[in-house]
Amino acid sequence: MRHCCWILLSFCLLLTLPLSAQEESPAPVVSQVSASDSAKVVKHSPTVAMLCSIVPGGGQIYNRKYWKIPIVYGALGASGYFLYYSAHKMITYRDEFIYRRDGLYTRLDTSLARYDDEQLLKMKNDQRRNMEIAIGVTAVLYVLNFIDAMVDAHLFYFDVSDDLTLHWKPIMMQDYSRRDYAFGINLQLRW
Repeated sequence: MRHCCWILLSFCLLLTLPLSAQEESPAPVVSQVSASDSAKVVKHSPTVAMLCSIVPGGGQIYNRKYWKIPIVYGALGASGYFLYYSAHKMITYRDEFIYRRDGLYTRLDTSLARYDDEQLLKMKNDQRRNMEIAIGVTAVLYVLNFIDAMVDAHLFYFDVSDDLTLHWKPIMMQDYSRRDYAFGINLQLRW
């Protein structure tokens, strides 16, 4: 299993290295590219971004959104910590209950002596519920890692220029059939 993870990590790094070594250029213009040169145009692929996201943060590296990597690892690390903490507490309460039931008084935890068996079972079940919630949150965050990488890859060439304007002016329109005039607003959106 470890070899598979290393292979996937190496694959993602190999995909991002040639792209990061190139200079940034504007989106390829299809009308200026001939049919023979169309195979040479490298397009930013959402599929590659998704595959790189198998390793958390790989898709963000591929999309050159480096500022998102600490967010991805922080969210996954926090949910992983809560998963570990809940699992550890659940095992501690379970073992304490089993030791009491089997009469192994030498292995008892002195900090849990004030709780009776019913309280230990309730605390174990509460920690199990918390652990299951942490598993769900971790899975959702992992899937959001994929979605974020794919959306960023789709919008990689999206033009956000300064020439996004909305102009409006009042106008007077003439209705020729009734020989009436009407007032209105003319909206012009430039993008």
